[in-house]
Amino acid sequence: MPTTLLRTQITHTPSVTRALQAARETWSAETDGKLLLHLIEVGERALREQRDRDDEGRRAEIARISGRYAHAFIEGTSSFRGGRAE
Repeated sequence: MPTTLLRTQITHTPSVTRALQAARETWSAETDGKLLLHLIEVGERALREQRDRDDEGRRAEIARISGRYAHAFIEGTSSFRGGRAE
């Protein structure tokens, strides 16, 4: 079928074959091409969810430690400029 989109060929290496077999357990009536699309969609979703969990973890850690070292900082930067405003 003609398309202007990029196409990708995949060699059925052992890891690809295993992934297709695992996908076939969920989507048994699908062709290899459709199974690959399902795997790509599920993989993308898993990556995004993991990224969101990682971001939430980082935000929680920042919230946990924020303010812990507030005493180490001076108010403003005027002391660095000799009292001069910029």
